[in-house]
Amino acid sequence: MQSAEDLKKKEQARQQKELARLLEPEFGPRRVLVLGDQGLTAALRGRNIEAFGLGAGKAGEDWLDAGYTLPAGWPSEYDLVVIQGGDVPAPESLPGSRLLFLAPEPEEASALPVWAEAMAAAGLRRDFGWKSWGALAGAALFCPAAGEARDLTAAYEEKLDSLRIKLDRAEQSCRDYQKLTDHQRSELSAAHEHENQLETALNNVTGSTCWKITWPVRYLLSKLRQLWHTFPLFVLLAQLRREGFAGLAKRRQDAKYYQAHFPGRTFQASRLAPVDLLVRQAQNQPNGPKISIVVPLYNTPLNFLTELLDSVVNQTYQNWELCLVDAGQDEKVGQAVQARMAQDSRIRYQKLERNEGIAGNTNAGFALATGEYIALLDHDDILHPSALWYVAQAIVEQGADFVYTDEVTFEGQVEHTTLYHLKPDFMLDNLRANNYICHLSVFKASLLEAAGGGERGEYNGSQDYDLYLRLTEKAQKVVHIPHVLYYWRASPTSVAGGIEAKLYCLEAAVKALYAHYERVGVAVDEVSMIPDTPGFYKTDYTIQHPGKVSILIPSCDHSKDLRTCVESIYAKTTYPDFEILVIENNSKEDETFRTYEKLEKQHPDTFRVVRWEGTGFNYSALNNFGAKFATGEYLLLLNNDTEVITPRWLEEMVMFAQQERVGCVGAKLLYPDDTIQHAGLGFGHLTLAAHMHKNFQVSNPGYMGRLIYAHDVYGVTGACLMIRRDLYEKVGGLDESFAVAFNDVDFCVRVRNAGYQNVFTPFAMLYHYESKSRGLDEAPEKRARFVSEVTQFQTRWKKELAAGDPCLNPNFDLDRDDFRIKLRPLD
Repeated sequence: MQSAEDLKKKEQARQQKELARLLEPEFGPRRVLVLGDQGLTAALRGRNIEAFGLGAGKAGEDWLDAGYTLPAGWPSEYDLVVIQGGDVPAPESLPGSRLLFLAPEPEEASALPVWAEAMAAAGLRRDFGWKSWGALAGAALFCPAAGEARDLTAAYEEKLDSLRIKLDRAEQSCRDYQKLTDHQRSELSAAHEHENQLETALNNVTGSTCWKITWPVRYLLSKLRQLWHTFPLFVLLAQLRREGFAGLAKRRQDAKYYQAHFPGRTFQASRLAPVDLLVRQAQNQPNGPKISIVVPLYNTPLNFLTELLDSVVNQTYQNWELCLVDAGQDEKVGQAVQARMAQDSRIRYQKLERNEGIAGNTNAGFALATGEYIALLDHDDILHPSALWYVAQAIVEQGADFVYTDEVTFEGQVEHTTLYHLKPDFMLDNLRANNYICHLSVFKASLLEAAGGGERGEYNGSQDYDLYLRLTEKAQKVVHIPHVLYYWRASPTSVAGGIEAKLYCLEAAVKALYAHYERVGVAVDEVSMIPDTPGFYKTDYTIQHPGKVSILIPSCDHSKDLRTCVESIYAKTTYPDFEILVIENNSKEDETFRTYEKLEKQHPDTFRVVRWEGTGFNYSALNNFGAKFATGEYLLLLNNDTEVITPRWLEEMVMFAQQERVGCVGAKLLYPDDTIQHAGLGFGHLTLAAHMHKNFQVSNPGYMGRLIYAHDVYGVTGACLMIRRDLYEKVGGLDESFAVAFNDVDFCVRVRNAGYQNVFTPFAMLYHYESKSRGLDEAPEKRARFVSEVTQFQTRWKKELAAGDPCLNPNFDLDRDDFRIKLRPLD
């Protein structure tokens, strides 16, 4: 058994190898000097880079003792100088043109201050344009100064602004959590009080004379009901009444076929699906390819292994092979598998000479596979008996080269489900924020080769995430099967043993995302873990197409609301290039026009009022009119009853709106009580479209984290909607026949049909006071108009409404907006 010191040294060596791997493509150095070397020199040499290292323990002591003189025979010039460790003494002259400071341990002092004078004398300045600093947390790069002092000052100020914004975010998160805590305490207190009331009422009932006297009657009735549902004769009569003699005969035939063709006896297939469905699928095989199920084994508990093997041999699809690779030391595992191999030739087994980790072991399974498609299955999980049948059907009917399904987590018995993960169809932004694909995943073997081969050890802990990113980059047809076909066991053997391992998995996921963006040529400033939500990630895309944002605000009176909206924009917005166009809609109050005049004087270069000459309220016509006066590359439709919360709201929206694949971008809107008003639209919910997660607390992460990460949605509300101006014009703007309702949803549908993806980002957040300036549609004429627009919308998008929302899942209840689950039966 390795000691703690040995494990620490091993981990340090791994970290230094990973650091060397990151430095090589970033700097391409031929010669590197490392001060305070902690193993980086050896790691660089392992990558054929000429490297020299000084100092161990107190960094730089060797150099200091030699009077800042390099050892004899060492070069005097280096492409890169790397400073590792603590208080490194500064020299009088620098041996390299670029210096990289790496963050010290928390208890160590930073070497940065003591080097300040030497760097200034050498003309080195902090490089704020260095894009890869996010991959090396806390690192700082210094290069020869470019530009004048004022440029450096501007860079420092920009960085300080960024830090101030992050501080504001942290403080806002603290306030949100405090509100949530107070709310939960209140709810807990109310629940306790209600519990006491119920207990008192129950005691009163059970202690009453009437309850005691009627006990024999209640007992007799319960036994009669039980007898009616269980006595064989009564059960047979009930079946005969429902199905008739032909149905009973068919049931008997199915039972006989099931007993003969579903050999799993420890784990019965009928526990997860009705016998008639299993028999029907088994007798109607898709003409699909061989699917190789790859399972790395490692000291798998025998009862888990038995259930896994039963779940595979019980598959209704027959053209499969099971490839088991065993890196464990438990000989009973191999014996159990070999006993099954004697019963079914489709099971293959290989004992590995050594444990290569999850990535290496899985790759051994890939090498063993002979099928045209490969499926991944964990050694303690369970496949639904219909899983491969649906996969094969998707391959045959849709030409899929990558398939994934919904999944469920269970504890103990498979019936004890704990969490349903109902997924959307393939959504790129979702995948970039979270490995939502996970299980069950099946992909073409040739696709694996095209994506660069098997799993990669450098992403251990998130090796599947890296694999799915690579596969979907190359896939021609990704198909999601919206059925729960994978059962993920929650057990001690399937959970990381400590927080250090979990953090390592998360860091590996961030590295996988950086690699993904590099492969697809997408520039990013930073990829980071979203605080307090392990497994979810935020990408800050580089804004490569900055441009003016024209903010269009229709307004009719309600000058106080407008003033709050506009002043919050000017007070908080950090995006430098925007204009505000207020579209005046027949206001009557003098105060409104005084407000216009005051705002125009305060912001003469960026605030304008344009007057619409139409009558009544037509949201579509107002915005189309305002867009004619806009001078920006981006249009932002904004209600006058909103208020900015997050300073970087425009940056967060522009970073998506600039992308050619993206259409509309929406923000997270809150009611004044800090509950959700808008977080993306569910198309087809509540008959037409619904604000999903409405009335959830702002601190609630939402269903599977949807309130905390940017993801693809069918539509967003026009109360805060950004889009490129050229795209707005391309689709013809808002449809003016939708004067009040559904104009934004109609617009989003047309944008989607034009081939663009709509995105919701929770990192742009505003208050929305919900149509204060318009009021409710209670008047008869308003109600009639609303009904007319509903009918028009249903008629225009009948086909799309029938198809459902691919950004959600058909197993959610369409009559609700809170992700209530309503599972569809298997067909």
